[in-house]
Amino acid sequence: MSTSAMRRYRQTTAAQEDLIGDRGTDRLDLDVLFGRAAPRRLEIGCGHGEFISQMAQAHPDEDFVGFELDHLRVNKCAHKCLKLGATNVRMYAGEAESLVARLPDAAFRRIYILFSDPWPKLAHRRRRLVNRAFLLELARVAAPGCIFVFASDTHNYAMQVLANVSTIPGLWRSLHPAGYMVDVPVRFETVFERHKRAEGCTIMNLRFERTLSRQADTLRD
Repeated sequence: MSTSAMRRYRQTTAAQEDLIGDRGTDRLDLDVLFGRAAPRRLEIGCGHGEFISQMAQAHPDEDFVGFELDHLRVNKCAHKCLKLGATNVRMYAGEAESLVARLPDAAFRRIYILFSDPWPKLAHRRRRLVNRAFLLELARVAAPGCIFVFASDTHNYAMQVLANVSTIPGLWRSLHPAGYMVDVPVRFETVFERHKRAEGCTIMNLRFERTLSRQADTLRD
């Protein structure tokens, strides 16, 4: 979906620019960015914007930050937000690791990573985003009690995330007794989830709660 369907997003409109952040490296001041202090949610890997646009529309009293690698998809996400009248969103294009590094400490009450690139080949799994180092960085930007939701149709990726969480005890607490649930009904499906469900894939859902501990920095490699 990169040629005819995405051509319209090669140009960023003035209205979209209001929702798209800069490509700098400075730490973000979210109060200044949104012009208010409000509960905040983060989606990493927004894809085509279905989830973040509808979630932001449903929660106008909260602010949403979205990250996506591809700038065309960021334009598309901004377009969908504007179409729904959801201006409480700021989108950023770039590598997730670099973008998360710009976020302030303890800033978010919800974090979503939905259908992150699974890199299914064994030789490529080291490229998966949600490794131990990234979980530590998420713990830094998560407020105590923050809920982190991870969903994937790639079961060994979900189990890898569970294993990585186990290496940093005291930061994240699983909210599922078995560590995961399958085919959990969702409020707003992403394009990827809709396609995978149509293919008959089983979706694994992981939910973690950020503990009251603030020891992330002491656990870094």
